[in-house]
Amino acid sequence: MLDHTEIKIGDRVHHRLFGDGTVTDTLPIGDDTVVTIEFDSGSRKKLCAVISALERAEEKDEPKEP
Repeated sequence: MLDHTEIKIGDRVHHRLFGDGTVTDTLPIGDDTVVTIEFDSGSRKKLCAVISALERAEEKDEPKEP
């Protein structure tokens, strides 16, 4: 699980239900951070980082040229 204080705009994250996405906004609130994420599916969600247990998205390997 990511430390909510380290999440920044542009980070790639993974949510267990919504999949991978890119952080587009952050708003620290108390002991949590509200994170706006544009998911690869096209949906946009605002989630509490601590409650949603966000993780770093795994880097996809670039295709290797022969």
